[in-house]
Amino acid sequence: MDHINRLSDSLRQFPGIGPRQAKRFVYFLLGASDSYRASLAREIVELSAHAAICSSCYRFFDNKGVAETPLCAVCRDASRDKESLMIVAKDVDLDAVEKSKVYSGYYFVLGNTLSLVDKDPDAKIRTKELIPAIEQRAKAGLKEIILALSLNAEGEHTREFVENLIAPLIRAHRLKVSILGRGLSTGTELEYSDAETIKNALIGRKQETLV
Repeated sequence: MDHINRLSDSLRQFPGIGPRQAKRFVYFLLGASDSYRASLAREIVELSAHAAICSSCYRFFDNKGVAETPLCAVCRDASRDKESLMIVAKDVDLDAVEKSKVYSGYYFVLGNTLSLVDKDPDAKIRTKELIPAIEQRAKAGLKEIILALSLNAEGEHTREFVENLIAPLIRAHRLKVSILGRGLSTGTELEYSDAETIKNALIGRKQETLV
């Protein structure tokens, strides 16, 4: 396989990128300046050196000037609402909610969603980190957990799994659990929703009853 096709195959690993789009990216890079390609390659190589995972919500963030045990800007902000914790699947979902400017609480990023065929949930989402995170937040005044997961098959399956996982904590700490309400239509992925849609879904969120 030649280098053009190897690079195209590498780009196809990106979420939502098909073979035609990947090939267009390659041809774009071939037509770009040497300085642009060099700068892009440098940014990719240096990405891991300039990024960290928040020790509280587990999102990726730029760690420049942050202590050895890093917290992202959201988790460092003591003025945010300590009574609410939003559980999202991915970093891009968190970014989408923040852009809506309607939510002021804290977050937890699962890192992925679960499909019906997944045999080992612990390998796909942060189940082991979620439980102590909720315990810690509950001691600090947490009252509501918002399950902000996409309204598609994987999002719904993940939501049901997480609800069952955290049910004992919900009962022990008498927490309220809510899911996104009107605004998001069935099949919608949270990361692609606009700010107004997310705002309406949060305002219209519905309380879940865990048995």
